[in-house]
Amino acid sequence: MRKFQNRIFMTKAVKAEIPWDLILFIVSLVQNMPKDIEIDYLQIIDIQNNTLIHKQEEPEYQKEYILKIPTKKCKLFFIDNGEYSTLMFSHEY
Repeated sequence: MRKFQNRIFMTKAVKAEIPWDLILFIVSLVQNMPKDIEIDYLQIIDIQNNTLIHKQEEPEYQKEYILKIPTKKCKLFFIDNGEYSTLMFSHEY
């Protein structure tokens, strides 16, 4: 099974501070990554100046999206441990 197809959890801070539509967008981006790319267990979401940068380190992957809703600058980690996936701010790791 591809990564990030399991149950998804998020921290209280993410739930309180990130708009629900944006959370759904982030989950969708990761779950629908191209089939020919191996998905790393750690996905990095960096938001700044209404640009969302989705990347992973191994194998290297990066894609940028322009957000239509104002969003504060933040960095999120989306981590799949095999049993479930968790969306959290980088400072919560």
